[in-house]
Amino acid sequence: MAHKRSLRTAAVLGTAGLLLGTAGCSPPGNEDPVAGQSTAEPTSPVTITWQASPFGNRADDARVWLVEQFEAEHPNIVVEVISAPTNTDTNRASLATQIMGGASTPDVYNGDISWAAQLADAGLALPIDSYLPENWFEGFDEAIVAGASYEGQVYGMPLTLDQAFLYYRTDLLEKHGLPVPTTWQQVADQARQLQDAGEVSDGIAWPGASYEGLTAVTNEFVAAAGGSLVAEDLSGPATDSPQAAEAVDFMRGLIEDGVSSRGVPTYQEPQALQTFTNGDAAFLRNWAYAYASAENPESSAVAGNVGVTAMPAFGDNAVRASTVGGWNVYINPHTEQLGASLAFLTWLTSAETQQQLAERSTVVPALDAVRTSPEVQELSPVIAASVDNDLVPRPTASPYYAQISQSVYGNVNGVLAGSTPAADGLAAVTRGIRSALDGRSL
Repeated sequence: MAHKRSLRTAAVLGTAGLLLGTAGCSPPGNEDPVAGQSTAEPTSPVTITWQASPFGNRADDARVWLVEQFEAEHPNIVVEVISAPTNTDTNRASLATQIMGGASTPDVYNGDISWAAQLADAGLALPIDSYLPENWFEGFDEAIVAGASYEGQVYGMPLTLDQAFLYYRTDLLEKHGLPVPTTWQQVADQARQLQDAGEVSDGIAWPGASYEGLTAVTNEFVAAAGGSLVAEDLSGPATDSPQAAEAVDFMRGLIEDGVSSRGVPTYQEPQALQTFTNGDAAFLRNWAYAYASAENPESSAVAGNVGVTAMPAFGDNAVRASTVGGWNVYINPHTEQLGASLAFLTWLTSAETQQQLAERSTVVPALDAVRTSPEVQELSPVIAASVDNDLVPRPTASPYYAQISQSVYGNVNGVLAGSTPAADGLAAVTRGIRSALDGRSL
């Protein structure tokens, strides 16, 4: 079931003084390495480490100015930045090795929203909601919080939000008198019309390779059709449904009918984007970053003619489903500076800081009150479109998410490539998800 977007304007409380008193408020047990530490902001100088890859803009690394501003406002806390490995898997493996070994550094670290359950299940992240006021996460869309949670507790502090969008050629739609499509069926029809007119060779470019990106795309199509990949309580697969079958049939049909290139089963996001920026496709499904690339006249043949809108719905369903992406900040459960770490996390997600992220970078702020404010909406058409998306989390609340995703993208890719009938591929997805949830190998 899709999680509807939240337009709540409740702001996240932004002062460290509102944090609970001591780590004794966390779940009891000898396994809690921060038990007894104060959650208050330190009154004498301390240093914490933050492991993160560069983000923001290439010429304006957000890590640099965020740390400078935080230290100016919190003179007792020095933040040392540790550059994370650029490869996501290497980064996660490195963190796991350090933290499982009991290392207290990094104190805080950036991680993908999809990591939360895996990190929590392995004891690699602290349940931060144990140290915050009860209503702290009301300022975030419920799908973001769900993606940051495991077994009823929140382990990741949402920093940036990523969503999928439909990009389109404004010049071609205007030339042919076509409205901005709001359903996948309209997208396919318009793409075919523009192909028949000789405007483009490919109607819709999207990532269909056998990797995590295809799980995100499949999640969107299935949710838009009214289904889901996994039961809401994670008790079993939900892919043996008419909605999932309709979604996968539609995905395969785009390729069979020639609306999408037969190269789609080999495309990851960069290849799909390249097809669009070369001028070969009328439409593109991609993440928020794609807008800046598509509008860059130095590298894009379609710069100045790019529009962006929320993800399309599916038929008569009203769900404009976008998989939730983005980055959380996690706290090392072995940190020796819990109070300083909490002060840094809550500052990063304060309304003031999130506003600056929106103004100084290309990221979409995670805080609803900022993302939906008229002032921020005017900064970018991507942010403006983001409020019309219905955010749908992947089943990342399962510690076996990696295996679930592998079953989805591996089998659906076979369907897209034409090597597996859609019904057989979906049945294999269902079997794989069931095995993953049972803790068995695929």
